[in-house]
Amino acid sequence: MDQPQTFSDDKSPPLHALTSLRFVAALAIVVLHYRDLLGNMPQWLFKVIVAGQFGVTFFFILSGFILTYKYRDWFSQGVADGSYWRFQRFRLARIYPIYVLGLLLDTPWHLIERAQAGQLANDGHLYWASWLLNLVGLQAWVPAVPYAMFWNTPAWSVAAEFFFYATFPFITVLLARRVRKVGWLILAFAATIALGAALYALVIHAMNFRWRFEPQTQYIVMVYNPLLRYSEFLAGCLAGHYFLNTRGQLRYAGSALFNSARGRNLTILACLVAIGLRVMSVDYTGPSAWWWLADVSVKYAAYILPFAVLILALASGPTWLGTRLENRQLVLLGEASYALYIIHWSVTTFLRMNFLGSAGTPFVHALFLAGTVALSVVCYRKIEVPWRRRLRGTKQPAGTLALA
Repeated sequence: MDQPQTFSDDKSPPLHALTSLRFVAALAIVVLHYRDLLGNMPQWLFKVIVAGQFGVTFFFILSGFILTYKYRDWFSQGVADGSYWRFQRFRLARIYPIYVLGLLLDTPWHLIERAQAGQLANDGHLYWASWLLNLVGLQAWVPAVPYAMFWNTPAWSVAAEFFFYATFPFITVLLARRVRKVGWLILAFAATIALGAALYALVIHAMNFRWRFEPQTQYIVMVYNPLLRYSEFLAGCLAGHYFLNTRGQLRYAGSALFNSARGRNLTILACLVAIGLRVMSVDYTGPSAWWWLADVSVKYAAYILPFAVLILALASGPTWLGTRLENRQLVLLGEASYALYIIHWSVTTFLRMNFLGSAGTPFVHALFLAGTVALSVVCYRKIEVPWRRRLRGTKQPAGTLALA
């Protein structure tokens, strides 16, 4: 039988630098969705903004890392019903209230848009069915509009997270029991990246060369499907086990990267350079179908290693970047980053419907963006934290579980 003390997840010291980094990733995604509302810009800047899509990859990796950091002790000896369902309740309390808020905020604009197009009369039942599918977080599994890519579009990643949460306890006990040695963790990490890319290659090849799916269906499958994105989450879990298994050790595989401030700083710099080079790299568009397949198959996999190592370096001790990220205001924005990610789509939907008319200039759109950031802090403090406490039935102080 589970002991009550195993249900405590506030004993792990908060990792404030990673909390702040969540805001950076969330803001990159928000700016990505504002890109056509901000006016003309240089091509290089547009390319950087488009790379904001990989902020979701960072979120998935960080999710696996932080869940392992917070909850490994719950499941390292096995998955009991009490701990499993308590964990799912905690996860639901963490993300569902804001998730529902985002869906409700986005709903009126789409209803107006469909009504103006005369589509509600004949296809209203279809839209309401898709709305209910979004409400229960299953839209990422259906590669068709209006089930995916309709209501609060960015919430597809939360639907993927629901699947990750369901499997996390079983992954945790497997890794805790079977993959204990650091060398095996590193090997499993490399295999996760390779197998994830191979799965992408297999699916993309099938959709393009065997059955020739429509581009929209291909896009939804390639971007939204939780199984295809699972390698990112699993890599984060492996990084979390690596961190916990090596913490306090002086010598282990990779210790030179994380055991000294100099090593961590150089590691962070190398990760940022690698990420920047990947962002600015040119997609393959040549005549070879196989080179194209190889290039597109590593679209997300190419970011897993630098993101995971960056997270490990920041979590392992003081760094030049970590010191700056631990600013109190940035930490607060990081705590509110989930709310920002969920509610911003309703604002961009409103702006794209041109309700502002001629007043909808790039400068005004930028003001809306800044206002959305401020609103996310309000939502975090007034909705997310109170409802989390209420649904968890705990009295933990605000901010202690911002990453959990």
